[in-house]
Amino acid sequence: MSEGGVAGALSPEQLEELTAYFNEAVTFGKHIKSRVESVEPGRASLYIDVEDFHQNGNGTLHGGVYASLIDNAMGMAVLALVGTRTATVEMNVHFLGAVSGGRVTCHAEVVHRTRRMATAEAKVYDEEGNLLSMGTGAFRVFEKKGNAIV
Repeated sequence: MSEGGVAGALSPEQLEELTAYFNEAVTFGKHIKSRVESVEPGRASLYIDVEDFHQNGNGTLHGGVYASLIDNAMGMAVLALVGTRTATVEMNVHFLGAVSGGRVTCHAEVVHRTRRMATAEAKVYDEEGNLLSMGTGAFRVFEKKGNAIV
């Protein structure tokens, strides 16, 4: 068992390393300027401060940004829980509202886990707490370590 009481879960030190790795080394995350707000086994929160390059032709946050936040937050929540390499195998996103600026924050949580699969859900909110998007995902849990952090 790990320090948090869940077999395979990352330790507090590993969670700090994961946060630093995502914020400083993951090139796509850096490209879209997403940042880790918090991460713990089975949960993660990421945010983006919306800029012009995040917007679609209508002047609102592009759906791909919502999807990226949701995928990354769910993936981090799963990785923090299982402690081994994972991969998204299915994802569903619902676009519920539009935003043109400010900070959007995505909160993700693992809702089910087996030895080889995990299911997570995530919700994206604006600064006022309005629900903008939500999604679910299925993640393959690999048996061997294979991430820069684990």
